[in-house]
Amino acid sequence: MDQTALQVARAVEAGATTMKGIVDATGLSRLKVERALSTLEKQKLLIRDGQGFRPANRQTPPPLTRQCGSCNACCDILEVAAVDKPVNQLCKHWQTGTGCTIYDRRPQMCRSFVCAWLQGHLDDAWFPATSGIIVHFSQDAVNVTVDDHCPDRWREEPYFSKLAEWSLNGIRRIGNRGYATLVVSGENRFLLLGRTIVPEPTLFGTAFLPLTTDTFRFWRATSTEHLQRLHERIAEIERIRQEFGSCAIPENEDDDPQAPYRPALLRQSNHA
Repeated sequence: MDQTALQVARAVEAGATTMKGIVDATGLSRLKVERALSTLEKQKLLIRDGQGFRPANRQTPPPLTRQCGSCNACCDILEVAAVDKPVNQLCKHWQTGTGCTIYDRRPQMCRSFVCAWLQGHLDDAWFPATSGIIVHFSQDAVNVTVDDHCPDRWREEPYFSKLAEWSLNGIRRIGNRGYATLVVSGENRFLLLGRTIVPEPTLFGTAFLPLTTDTFRFWRATSTEHLQRLHERIAEIERIRQEFGSCAIPENEDDDPQAPYRPALLRQSNHA
């Protein structure tokens, strides 16, 4: 899937159901959006019907049974570029006692945003106004944003175990159905691999190898080529494990492996 189609798919997954909504959400031209929609329809990744657009693998969601009530965490914690609102800063259009003063003309992100608590996926311990944690789902990630007044709350229970569970589910899914679990806390970014925390993951990706059922050894890639080499070395480690029952795992996270991998791995593992 090219980048334009991916942008459009993510916008639809986030709740944009009309042409204008997708254009507003992506910043793409109407022509590019239409071409991407056509491509996604042909690939059977998107359905266009009388209700607009929706992902092919998702039915129309049931009506929400929960209400935001006193919670305005998304207007405080999340970044909304369309109204120049930074992360962890109360939106300038929010007024106590009134709420959103531009509600009828609010940006598409605000119109389509529904947090995981409001959708009913989480219990009341996750109510954003009291937990300081907002969770929302996109096409390829569980996105977690944390109030800077409690930046480590996500590491506490019951939150961390649930995030680790989501992460493992995303890792175990096959092919393009997998997803990442990402945490934004102030200026810090984290990727969760089960109960293993990867600080500041790079844009090029993270290669990882299971150590236990819920912990991993990881290497952050510095380029697409580096990521490919890491994956090739991990594949060789797995082959040696199957053949000999064990294989040494390189300790240095920042190393840059070069083929051939097998001789070096066999020497480190004391295998003949």
